[in-house]
Amino acid sequence: MTLTAVLTRPGGVVEPLRLVLEQRGVDTFVQPLINIASISVEHRELITLYPGDICIFISVNAVEQGLSNLAPQLRELGCPILAVGRATASAISAAGFDVSVPSQADSEGLLGLDILHGVKGKQVVIVKGEGGRGLLAEALRERGADVVSYVCYRRDPTDIDAGQFCWQLCEREDVVFQASSGEIVEQLTELLGRGGQPNLLDSPVIVPSDRVAKIAVGLGWTNVITAAGAGDDSFLSAIDPLRIRQTEIQARAQKPLVEQEGMGAEIPNDVTNELAAAPDVQPVTQPASADPIPAPATKRNSDRFARTLLLLLLSILCGSAFLGWSHGWPRYQALLIQLEASDARLTILEDAPDTLAGELTLGFEQQMEASERLMSAALTAAAARQSQRLIEQESATQLMSDRLERLNIRLARLTATDRRAWLANEAAFLLRLSAQRLLVSRDIDAAQALLTNADALLIEVNDPRFITARRALAADIASLAVAPKVDTVGLYARFAALIKQAGLLQVRVSQAPASKVQESDGLWSRASAGWRAALDKLSRYLVVHRRSDERAALLTPDWENLIRQNLRMSLEQAQIAALSGNAMLFDHAVARAQQSVSVYSETDPSRVAAMVAELTALAALDIAPEIPDLLNSRAALADAIRAIDGGEDVVDVMAPVEVD
Repeated sequence: MTLTAVLTRPGGVVEPLRLVLEQRGVDTFVQPLINIASISVEHRELITLYPGDICIFISVNAVEQGLSNLAPQLRELGCPILAVGRATASAISAAGFDVSVPSQADSEGLLGLDILHGVKGKQVVIVKGEGGRGLLAEALRERGADVVSYVCYRRDPTDIDAGQFCWQLCEREDVVFQASSGEIVEQLTELLGRGGQPNLLDSPVIVPSDRVAKIAVGLGWTNVITAAGAGDDSFLSAIDPLRIRQTEIQARAQKPLVEQEGMGAEIPNDVTNELAAAPDVQPVTQPASADPIPAPATKRNSDRFARTLLLLLLSILCGSAFLGWSHGWPRYQALLIQLEASDARLTILEDAPDTLAGELTLGFEQQMEASERLMSAALTAAAARQSQRLIEQESATQLMSDRLERLNIRLARLTATDRRAWLANEAAFLLRLSAQRLLVSRDIDAAQALLTNADALLIEVNDPRFITARRALAADIASLAVAPKVDTVGLYARFAALIKQAGLLQVRVSQAPASKVQESDGLWSRASAGWRAALDKLSRYLVVHRRSDERAALLTPDWENLIRQNLRMSLEQAQIAALSGNAMLFDHAVARAQQSVSVYSETDPSRVAAMVAELTALAALDIAPEIPDLLNSRAALADAIRAIDGGEDVVDVMAPVEVD
């Protein structure tokens, strides 16, 4: 008799276990009850991970089907990864990730980890297949976590011929079933019921946990073995006692045959006694006087050979007789017993034909009752499975409803206001932009245009609550219409012309060229020429000028450029102050430029007079006239927006204008 392990997990997953079992002398019969079908990425829920999220993988199939899609986010964010068992953890580690695994390979073991006790407010992503217990997700939601199920595969039942499956099992001597989940136990029970072999429920079945063991007992299994987990090592540890016991039974069954084979070489005692009773040969004596008679050596050797041959033949015959008796006699006795039992059974059947009908009816009724119980258990299991799937679908629907509600809340926050509110907020933005234009560049035309556009938007709103705001806007528009406008373009051009004239300003007196001495033959002429030459040479070392000409005459080219640059800077400062509307800086810069230009009135009188006249005209201009501040309009419009929005998401039109 050989032990046969019926492996019911998918073929690719169960192949390493099959090889190990065959090496240990256990026959295997692989019949997957479920097929793993991948769900396309287009039909999966889009998962977005955030720092601090937790990712849980339920099985090796979950790692194979879902890790590749989540790997980029997991590597970038470094999210903690949990696995339900060691096999799942090994698959994750092979991909290059750190993983935590509980000592108890199930949902209860995962819930006992410390990292899953402080999950309030965190997102926990469970990578799984369709269906399942749902205990882990419910417990995490009770702890305050936002649980998201990433369903990446489904478990489809395998299309199996129940009759053929059960017939193949009946050809085996001793079988032990593998059931790694409650779903597989239910499908296996239903399959045996449809195949008409409810007696196989008495065979051993190895389950991974107490929960699955309770399901198996409830379905009618009588020999349930609970392993330490769902892994291959746990299954091998659970099947080893069965394998060892089967080996011992085989050894005991073979021991009597070995003893009988050892007895065949012995010689029976009666043969030995017969050989020992052979008559002794007396020696023949001759008279002493007679000559000795030679011994018949040839005849004696022939007798000895004949006796040896006879002894050998007798031994062979006795051994054959003993072997025939030891093997044939028990069989003969067994045949006689079977014949007597058959005769007795035939006699009973001939005497009581109704007994056979009663036994057949009773056996049929018992088989029908067993089949009904099995079918009832299978239907109950199927109903429980459907109920569990319905609960999971309701849970998934509730989850989707909750997420949709959250999205609706976000959308409502983004679109809490209607079109009137959007138009009002746009008008408030234009009003704020108008105030910025007035403050930064004092652009009255642009500000007036922006206020006009804002009023047009309020006209489109057509709400009585904006009447006050429109009145304030009309007042500000009228104020801007009568406000004095500064010709910034003209100011810029006039200062640019002054800067150009400053570059041409003459800041020192030009030296007159030395007069040439005319040659003359007269003595007086030569003396006058020599005196002029000496005076001209002396004038190079000592020069006497009036006080007003002293600075201009002694300037070097470098100092001349520096003076022009300082004058240019004063004019540019006045130009910038005029463009920015800084009246104080404008007056100070213009006055300093007038003072700098007036110093050179004698070196370049016409240019200096023109520049001073232009600077005097510019100093008389008001570059920063008073303009409206638009505070009343902004306040009235803000009050109207608050009235529409109910005080929420109001544009802060009263906030200070940000100046870059």
